[in-house]
Amino acid sequence: MPGFCLICSGQGAQDAPMVERLLAYPGAGPLLARIRSSGVLPGGALAWLDRPGDAGDLIFRNDIAQPMVCLYQMLAWEAVKTLLPAPGIFMGYSLGELSACGCAGVFKPAEAVRLAAARGRLMSGAAVIPQTMAAVLGLDGEQLKGICARFKAQVAIINAADHHVVGLPLEALPAFIAECSKSGAARVVRLPVAVAAHTFHMREAARAFEKALLAAEFNPGGNVIAGVSGEKVFSRERMISALAGQVDCAIDWRACMESAISYGCRVFLELGPGNSLARMALSEFQGIEARAIPEFRDLRAVGRWVEAAMGRI
Repeated sequence: MPGFCLICSGQGAQDAPMVERLLAYPGAGPLLARIRSSGVLPGGALAWLDRPGDAGDLIFRNDIAQPMVCLYQMLAWEAVKTLLPAPGIFMGYSLGELSACGCAGVFKPAEAVRLAAARGRLMSGAAVIPQTMAAVLGLDGEQLKGICARFKAQVAIINAADHHVVGLPLEALPAFIAECSKSGAARVVRLPVAVAAHTFHMREAARAFEKALLAAEFNPGGNVIAGVSGEKVFSRERMISALAGQVDCAIDWRACMESAISYGCRVFLELGPGNSLARMALSEFQGIEARAIPEFRDLRAVGRWVEAAMGRI
C-alpha cells in the first residue's frame, strides 16, 4: 500500500473568506472558538475573522497573514482528519512547516497559531528595509547565486533545478528582474510577500524565534520532514533547530518531496490555501497523485479521492 503525505502550504494564496468556508464542517467551529478564547490571535487577525469582507491588505500583511494561514490549516485538518488515513509524512512549505507540526500533534492547535503569530511579528520586525520575494524560472542554482550576490539577494527556496524563490530588498527588484531576464530566465514573478524569508535578512528574527520555540510546549514525533534538509526530525532539539533555522536559511522543497517519496509516499494532499504545491508535485514527479483541498467543493469528497488515489497507485 502506498504512503500518504499531508502538505501544508505557505503564504501567497490566502483570501479573506478562507476560514469562513470551513465553518460548515464539524469540528472547525468549536476549534475556532477555543483558539479565539485562548488569546493567541493578534488584533488584526480578529478583525479579519469578524469582518472578512473588509480584510483588505490584512490578507497579505505578514504579521497577520502568518497566524491566519496557520489557523486556516489547523481548522482544515480538524475538519478532514477523520475522513483520511493517517499520513505517513507531514511536511510544510515555509510557514506551512509550523502548521505541519501542528497537524502531526507536535503542537496543540492554539500553540501552533501562537507560534505563527510570533514568527510573523518577528519577521516583520526584522524587515528594517522594504523587502520582497520573487519566483525565478529557467535559471539553474549557480547562475542565480551569481546574480543574487550583486543585489543583496539570496536563494530562499529550491523548488526544482530551474525553479527558485529569491528574497531581496524591494528597491533592487527591477534591476534584479532585468538581470535574470538578460541571463535567460523564462519568467520572474514578484510574490505577494513583504519579507525576504529564508535569507540572511531574517537572521535576527531566526534567533528570536528560536527563543520562542524553546519556551513552547512540544510533543515530538518522527513523521515531520524539515524544510532545510529534507530529513525527518525526531527530537525536540532537532525540531527547534529546523523551525528556527528555516527562518533565515534556504528551504529545499525538492529534497522534501524526494524524501517523502523515498519513504513510500505516492499520494499527496495539500491543505491549502491554494494548490500550487500539488500542481508543482505533479509536474516534477512521475507515479504520484496530488490534489489540494481548495479544489474540492465539499470536504467529504477529499477522503473519497484519497482512498481512490491510494487504490490506483
